[in-house]
Amino acid sequence: MSNTSNDSEYNQRAMRAIILCVLVAILYTQFFLAPKRQAMQQQLQKQQAAQTAQQQVVTQPGSVPQVSQQQGAAAGTALSATVSGSRPTPSELGAAPHSTVNFGQATVSIVHLGGRIEQYRLRDYKRDLHGDETLNLVDSSATGALPLGLFVGQENDERVTYSLVSVNGAPTSSPTASLDVPQGARAVLEFKGLLPSGTQVTKKLSFSGDSYLFSVDVALDRPVVTGQPVWLEWTHYYSSQAEKELRVKHSITLLDGDNKIHHVPIEGIPQGMQEQGVNRWVALGDTYFAMALVPTVTIRNTMIGREGDVFLSRVAGTTTGGQFHSYVGPKDYKTLENVGNFNLERTVDLGWFSFLALPLLWLLRFLYAIFSNYGVAIIALTLIVKAVMLPLSKASFQSSKKMQELQPEIKALRERVKDPNQLNQEMFALYKRKGVNPMGGCLPVLIQIPVFLGLYNALLNAIELRHAPFAGWITDLSAPESLHLFGIGVPVMVLLMAVSMIYQTWTTPMPSADPAQQKMMMIMPVVFAGMFIVFPMPAGLVLYWLVNNIISIIQQLYMRNAEKGSVYVGTAVASVVLFGVGYLLTMI
Repeated sequence: MSNTSNDSEYNQRAMRAIILCVLVAILYTQFFLAPKRQAMQQQLQKQQAAQTAQQQVVTQPGSVPQVSQQQGAAAGTALSATVSGSRPTPSELGAAPHSTVNFGQATVSIVHLGGRIEQYRLRDYKRDLHGDETLNLVDSSATGALPLGLFVGQENDERVTYSLVSVNGAPTSSPTASLDVPQGARAVLEFKGLLPSGTQVTKKLSFSGDSYLFSVDVALDRPVVTGQPVWLEWTHYYSSQAEKELRVKHSITLLDGDNKIHHVPIEGIPQGMQEQGVNRWVALGDTYFAMALVPTVTIRNTMIGREGDVFLSRVAGTTTGGQFHSYVGPKDYKTLENVGNFNLERTVDLGWFSFLALPLLWLLRFLYAIFSNYGVAIIALTLIVKAVMLPLSKASFQSSKKMQELQPEIKALRERVKDPNQLNQEMFALYKRKGVNPMGGCLPVLIQIPVFLGLYNALLNAIELRHAPFAGWITDLSAPESLHLFGIGVPVMVLLMAVSMIYQTWTTPMPSADPAQQKMMMIMPVVFAGMFIVFPMPAGLVLYWLVNNIISIIQQLYMRNAEKGSVYVGTAVASVVLFGVGYLLTMI
């Protein structure tokens, strides 16, 4: 058989494997979660129905509990009416005293009406690309629901007016405080107020100058209801439009008592509150930021739920209070890993192959430290991965070549032996005699798929790419790229990626004469490019895939034509050229 046939079989296998792994990633990201969301929603609805049937009292944010023996079926209607009548209005919140704390890399504004956080701004992150406004992780503009609410029995502190009684342990006569917490220092603000029942409640907030983590100590002078714990709540508003956005996933994450992580997409959460049993912590968040509550009591009961477009998480303390920790900040894996012993780094969803995604993410950051551009770092990372995988690619090619050389003997066996069992035995004997592994051409390719998926998840979830520029019109590697020409957005890298895939397919001789199969292979790159346009991917992912395609084409050219020289030398030279082009683009 000719080398052309050998090459074609190898390339077709490689192409099918590449298409398979990309489709797996896209389908998993876009569609696989849907059944899980539906199942989770059904499960939560069953839990809610069971709680109503058992006549359990469930408190709602900012209101008196509405689920009772007679009212279970009408809880949603009663809830809306009660909340709208009891929640402080924006004008009331604006007129109330406020205290401000600058700590770590955040600025927090505490409104004394309710003793809750009205703003939590991250000074190192902007809300919009090229904007001046810092990112505020407390969004209450549409609802007035503020985090750090206290709930116990049928009471909450939404309309409790707290007084500031001490700062850093020293009594104060000032009605408000404005503090700057330097590195290595702490600031403690103590507030006191009265619940509607007359129970005195103390909220003590402690902030560190070195961390996004802060603590909340709650103490009641007596239990409000025997056996009923104090609950601390975090709320966040996600608009319906944000909920539908494909690029940024919003979810509630729980780490259970068995150290298993659960990511619940917000669209899978029904209205109302649902008990979640014992969990080590619960966190609201999206792809890049997390708002976590961590109770320190032995029994860590949790709730999650929603009220319209407000999503809620609660953790329980004791009947007279409790100590809670809260992390509100970026999903930076290294930062989260260094926050206590809470395993908060697991809020970063790196998928099934996180054991590969983590070192790749570390390598990406290392390369950025050298080149100061995440686009250049992605190019370098892609070339490194392709170089490391080259022995596997070459082994796959060589195995395919050996298999092709056996085709005449295999064909003769098929014509001579008609019994399937005897045919299999003689074929395996032939493989053994020739020293050929029939799976040798596929296994090296399959081994590379987890690496691809690990890198895919690393780039998809890396907060480092948020608002990170590359070159030219690519100003945000976490967003789809688009070059505007005459008022029309053109996804240039996606089109170049499609051209590279089409080139790979159309320059590869087809091993089959079946017109239907040839047509399918020819149209596949076009369909694939269309998927990238319909389901826009972050520019960082597209950049990785484009560079991967180009270096793959070069490697295949060298493996098909040994007279051109060593594929290792060719890969090294091509990598230097590709990296140089990418680096030069950043200077234009």
